[in-house]
Amino acid sequence: MATQAPQVPTQLLEQRIFELLQPFRDECYSSEDALSSNKERKALILCENVAFIIRHNQSSYGKIIVPDDLSIASRNWSSMIKGVGVAGLGIFVNANVYSNMILRTSVARGDGVVDKLTVETDKVLQNFFPDV
Repeated sequence: MATQAPQVPTQLLEQRIFELLQPFRDECYSSEDALSSNKERKALILCENVAFIIRHNQSSYGKIIVPDDLSIASRNWSSMIKGVGVAGLGIFVNANVYSNMILRTSVARGDGVVDKLTVETDKVLQNFFPDV
């Protein structure tokens, strides 16, 4: 009898993405701007959409993706925070041999990371919603 791959509960990918985004979300650390339910909702929707993209591409990764396979990397973040240039931010899936880029964007000081990643997610999802 063939062995089946372990099933990963679907909510785990969304939770992992949400946790990984936390340090990049300015609204979570601003005393002037309390975390509103709309901002939280937008972040949750982003997590759902990113998890959908990951699952849609599952076969190209060569393995079942679990939450520990997800990572976020940034380049030039500390300089951007000081007002020098922009930073790059990407969400990656670590597959069998290498990392696969899911989304990436550039972020300037004051930009909302969730907003910037949502724009990139919408581009990827355009083929699924051609009339929207």
